[in-house]
Amino acid sequence: MRIGRIGAVCAVLVLVWALVRAAQPLQQTPFVAAVFRNWTAWDRDHNDQLSLEEIDAAVLDRSVTGDDAAAAGILKLIARRKEMKDVALTRDYFQSYSRQRLAKGALPVDEAAELQTVDILNQERATTKPGATSPPDWDLHFSAGRHRIARAAGGWTGRFNLDHLRQGPLSDCFFLSSLGSLLVQRPEQLTSLVTPLPDGTFRASFPGQAGFIVRPPTDAELAISSVSADDGCWLPVMEQAFGQYRMLKRGIDDDDVEATDSISHGGRTGPTIHVLTGNGHKSITVARSAERREAEAGKVLPQLRTELLTAIRDHRVMTVSVVAPAVDGAGRIIEGTDHGTAPHIPPGITRHHAYAIISYDRLSDVIGLWNPHGQNFAPKGTAGLEFGYPTEHGRFTLPLTEAYSFCTNFTFEIPKLPRPKRLR
Repeated sequence: MRIGRIGAVCAVLVLVWALVRAAQPLQQTPFVAAVFRNWTAWDRDHNDQLSLEEIDAAVLDRSVTGDDAAAAGILKLIARRKEMKDVALTRDYFQSYSRQRLAKGALPVDEAAELQTVDILNQERATTKPGATSPPDWDLHFSAGRHRIARAAGGWTGRFNLDHLRQGPLSDCFFLSSLGSLLVQRPEQLTSLVTPLPDGTFRASFPGQAGFIVRPPTDAELAISSVSADDGCWLPVMEQAFGQYRMLKRGIDDDDVEATDSISHGGRTGPTIHVLTGNGHKSITVARSAERREAEAGKVLPQLRTELLTAIRDHRVMTVSVVAPAVDGAGRIIEGTDHGTAPHIPPGITRHHAYAIISYDRLSDVIGLWNPHGQNFAPKGTAGLEFGYPTEHGRFTLPLTEAYSFCTNFTFEIPKLPRPKRLR
């Protein structure tokens, strides 16, 4: 009986201690706790500051997993932003951030954080005002990174579903829009681009290019990659493959360089379509100002309709971009040679962004687009230029004439012409 009483007393004491600890305020945010937990290992030169090289080493370290990997990935994601160039990532910096962040109150939830961080990054990319970027909420991005790692669980499933894709914090919409259009037009071709190997690596085989081996992403790389819901890691692997391809083209063949560095600052859909398909591409660029667009509509719209019909018939890849020019207080363009009024961009449309063209109906003259962000959007009024367009999993439709009024560049895959025979 005495032993039983002692055990009961111990159990009560343990419970009381747990309750006391739970009632105590956090001393560090979850992100900072993960960074400090690994500080000795990551700060390799022991100068009490994390460099980009030290962060990259942590990102590429396969022994760094889970929350620690999410912290390493977010360190890389934010540390390479322009506004962080002169910020010393010291223990004092993170301790100061932690105190300020805890004073703000509730910390973020993973899935909501994932959506919110992409929105924040896109707002920052879209602004033309210097100094408009706010100080980073490391824990918001950390929570999003944890969620991305969880969503990539399951390895290579071989499932490809456009409605499951969602762009991460990398600026690679040029790649995802091209890949999304290929998924709609010729899904069978995806299986030949990257294939799993028995040793856990992957072989990338882009048309007309020499094949190469792609290692599986680390957890830290998954934390800053795009996601494909329950379809496993195929989308992060595709990003790694394309990033490695771009590095090899630049003569960089170094296992200590993280592949997403080559795709994190944007690119063009035309060359990307060429890499994914082996075919050529052509673009129809729309005038910058609303006035010129209206004046040229009679010429440009028939060209667009012809290209759209041909591309749909032949299952070709198509993309379109939306670029918002810098304007003055009156809404007039202040860059380039066309200083007319900037086009109105509807709510729900992401600026400085590339979209996949996934459908076109000749009778209704309606075009279907897919936003790589994969978001849902409900207009606060009648669908159209004023209130935007109903969007589910990034998919939406609109009249071609309205798309023409604010879209910037339409790009179409075209067959690769055979080289002419040399004359003897």
